[in-house]
Amino acid sequence: MQATTALNQSREQTGRWTRMTGWMNTAKNKTLTDWTVEQLDIQPYQHILEIGYGTGYTLSEVARNLKVGFLAGVEESVDAYRKAYARNKKLIAEDLLQLHIGSIHDIAYPNHYFHTVYGTNVHLDWKTPSLYFMKLSRLLKTGGKLVMVFQPAWASSNREVSEAAEKIVHEFREAGLVDVEVTYRDMHPVTGIAVTGYRG
Repeated sequence: MQATTALNQSREQTGRWTRMTGWMNTAKNKTLTDWTVEQLDIQPYQHILEIGYGTGYTLSEVARNLKVGFLAGVEESVDAYRKAYARNKKLIAEDLLQLHIGSIHDIAYPNHYFHTVYGTNVHLDWKTPSLYFMKLSRLLKTGGKLVMVFQPAWASSNREVSEAAEKIVHEFREAGLVDVEVTYRDMHPVTGIAVTGYRG
């Protein structure tokens, strides 16, 4: 029990440290950004939502693949919002992108609205990830997918990387997502994990 508590505390601290050191700014980690976009398998007509868009770099990369679709993002940091707005002013002016400030619980889009919801290193400081994933799954169309890409900074071995993946797979399934898949990618400073689940 003590070991589990220590691990949970370490993950929470790691999540906060992740945000503070700018991992959410994926412009500084193009490999992670490119891999994230690859996992989304974007079609030009889709509605897509990013959770925790940081400075908006990944949004701009996702938008390259959209033609008549729609892209939205929600982020709790006002400073990040300002930077993302400045980076993506053209997309916003063209009504391709909408940026929002707030938490997941503030998302006003209707259920069954998005083809894809994704986040990068965003769930690491959530205390009850399965509840958040359940909320996000409701936003998905039938057959739509939730994609979470992250690097478990606390992991110092392949076993710990696998445990991190197994935990989020369990949380996805608790949220009612099906056909959950895990993909790994060797990258600096630690292995990347992409978990994809579908709304049945």
